[in-house]
Amino acid sequence: MEIRYDNKVCIFAPLSSKLDKRACLRLFSKLTEEQKQIGLDLSYVQDCTIDFCETLLKFSKEKSIGIFNITSDIFALFNIMNIDKSVNLFVSEMDFEENTRRLINRKFTFV
Repeated sequence: MEIRYDNKVCIFAPLSSKLDKRACLRLFSKLTEEQKQIGLDLSYVQDCTIDFCETLLKFSKEKSIGIFNITSDIFALFNIMNIDKSVNLFVSEMDFEENTRRLINRKFTFV
């Protein structure tokens, strides 16, 4: 896991291609210790398990977290599970640091 500190943010980048239960517990134990704004770089991650999604939802109730560099498969999973409603999703690291251009899934219907 790579950890980068900037002026006001701390960015965690898991280096494994799959976030399973073991990697998830290790990642979120580090995230709970952090006091700065937390960013999660998923550029290396290709797959995640349900354990990661559930832990992410629990963690987002305690602290604010931003996720960026998300693959399309994981982004679709986040939208289906409504994770985008409780976690800030961004396209790039620059968008996260500036807190602009959030990815939002709006479910429009015709009446």
